[in-house]
Amino acid sequence: MSKIILHVLAAFMVSLYEFQGGAVATELLVFLVLLGFSYAMLIQIVPNRKAKLALFVAAILLLIMFPQYIFLALLLAPSAFSNFNKLSFLILVPFFGNFHVFYLTLVGFTLLWDIVLTRKDVEVVNLKKEKYDLLDDVNRLSKSIDRLRVEKERDETLTLLDERNRISREIHDTAGHTLSAAVLNVKALSMTTKEAETKENLLALKETLEGGLQDIRRVMYDLRDSSFDLENKIIELLEPVADSNLTYIVDSNLSYGVKYDIFAIVREALTNYIKHSDGEHFKVYLVESERFLVLKMEDDGSMLGKEIHEGLGLYSIKKKCEERNWKLNITTNHGFAIHVLMEKEK
Repeated sequence: MSKIILHVLAAFMVSLYEFQGGAVATELLVFLVLLGFSYAMLIQIVPNRKAKLALFVAAILLLIMFPQYIFLALLLAPSAFSNFNKLSFLILVPFFGNFHVFYLTLVGFTLLWDIVLTRKDVEVVNLKKEKYDLLDDVNRLSKSIDRLRVEKERDETLTLLDERNRISREIHDTAGHTLSAAVLNVKALSMTTKEAETKENLLALKETLEGGLQDIRRVMYDLRDSSFDLENKIIELLEPVADSNLTYIVDSNLSYGVKYDIFAIVREALTNYIKHSDGEHFKVYLVESERFLVLKMEDDGSMLGKEIHEGLGLYSIKKKCEERNWKLNITTNHGFAIHVLMEKEK
């Protein structure tokens, strides 16, 4: 905008000064000023740098050939430096053959002002670049923090699950075996004793020990299997989301790490759906075949004209699939869908 103002002011000063001098007819003066202004604007808007330079040099040559129109040099001065840098000083060449103090002074000041504006523009551009670089750094740092938080949450959960498994194994290996041995010993004693009362007491003790053993086995089973119930976890995740449903057909006993990673993928996909999709339905399928587990999450949102940006959610999903060598495919033909093909652990 400042360059346009400079051009308009230059055209106004040329018109006023030449009109007062009366050396050029009014109609011709208006035509020449409009022509010079249009030519200067053409140089400004032409995108090709070589074409700009060719037009600028042609204008300088015309002013040398027709020195009576030296006043038009003032129209070329605004934005000359911003377009041609040091070559912009060629605009002073026509004054060697037709020296004119007033126009030379105006051209000099206009060129100087163009240099100042250009440098200010460069400073503004550099400041904007620094600003955007800083914002990019902040965004990358924020993503790194979120990624670390997600990984920390996953590690803590897996650590907890491993600890539960360890406790379950220790209970089974120590208390379970001890009680089993005690039951056998009591049973043997009850079979060898001849006293009715003692035998009755031993049988009652045996029943008590067997009951305790069953309780321990039940606790171990609950501790192992309820530590991460994948189906119920996904159902709980989908519960607050209207028009969402789960198809879960899995009979295999998946490892805790696999369960958690599947859950994390579904959670990230659901978060993306809530934040970015305009769809009304969100569906999750987890189906088992002989060799594979197939996980599919899809919504019916419109993807027309939308560009997919890999944010933290998609990055986390891709990262988990890469770590476990799972095949990931994203489609946008009918809404947004994420497919994960998982080869079953052997």
